Amino acid sequence: MTSKDALSIGTDVKPPVLFKGEYEQWKDRFLDFVDRHTNGENILLSIMEGPMVPITVQIPDNDSSDSEDGTEERDQKMKTVLVEYAQYSEEKKIRFKADKQARSLLLQSIPNDIYVKIDNYKENAKKMWDQLQKMMMGSKVGNQMKVANCINSYEEFKAKENESLEDTYERFVLLINELSKNKVKKKQLENNVKFLSILHPEWKKHIRRMKQMKDLNDIPLHEVYETLRQNEEEMEEKRAEKKKVEKVSDPIALVAGEKKKEKKEKKKKKKVLTSSESESESDDDDGESLKQAMMLLTRAFQKKFYKKSGSNSQRYSSSSSKNHEHRERVEGKGHEENRYMCWELKILPSVANAASTELLLLITTASSELVLPEYFED
Repeated sequence: MTSKDALSIGTDVKPPVLFKGEYEQWKDRFLDFVDRHTNGENILLSIMEGPMVPITVQIPDNDSSDSEDGTEERDQKMKTVLVEYAQYSEEKKIRFKADKQARSLLLQSIPNDIYVKIDNYKENAKKMWDQLQKMMMGSKVGNQMKVANCINSYEEFKAKENESLEDTYERFVLLINELSKNKVKKKQLENNVKFLSILHPEWKKHIRRMKQMKDLNDIPLHEVYETLRQNEEEMEEKRAEKKKVEKVSDPIALVAGEKKKEKKEKKKKKKVLTSSESESESDDDDGESLKQAMMLLTRAFQKKFYKKSGSNSQRYSSSSSKNHEHRERVEGKGHEENRYMCWELKILPSVANAASTELLLLITTASSELVLPEYFED
């Protein structure tokens, strides 16, 4: 049970709270709460008939006036005086107290969004009650329209497509209850016949059997429903079979089904294509990163091994013959990287071979940071 349900029901010490759209339920529960109150009879009088009329008494008016000849004559007029609460009888005191209790219970039952619309009548329980009824129930014209709509809904009531027997019965009972609230009563036979007439065609056999075996004048609507409910599983199986037959026999439905399958396959193909395109884009990105790494490594090697002085050129020239022979062997093997490094960087063949191996390792890892091997150190 939610907190709203608990508030709308109330307790033995707290009255139920009124929520929009639930005036009829609140009214019944509130009057039941008042009836169980210790001073419930007088509280109900305050709500339905209004507060107790103040008690007054007539006493002579002792004010005097001078006559024309100067003599004093007392007027025989009477004046009305309110009786003080202390002079009330016990019965009147209880009735007077009920007026305050009635206002208090109503104020406890009304939330703020409704209270702001009737706070002008908070000093009178009856006026508050009447204003609530007008606000929640509407005018006479509105009530007449509501009754007309209920009657029209009853006449046009039908079971929905693929609706279960239970759901149809619940909707029908709610409609009958709404009619009763608006003082529109239907006979038991009329309700039974109406309920049987609005069911799906699959129920014809069971409806015919019920009409033959039972008198619809004597059984309530709930018993009609319970009797039919025993065959609901059979009806559901028939509906399922009917749907299968309709799908097979209906060429339009078959074509629509095939089109749906084609659309699904096209969507799957599109997903595969988009995924392959994304993979190719990622491969292109990897190629770009490798190119950038190659450029960085080439610059690093040029800075490290390019000849800087004459002594270095003499040292490299002394071994030019050896390098020439090694270049021929390298060209025979087809290692273009070693040849490029020997000619452009002017380094020893052994160092070129090691450098080319290290280059390949660094390129495959696509590292953005350059780390040179130990044999490249001075």
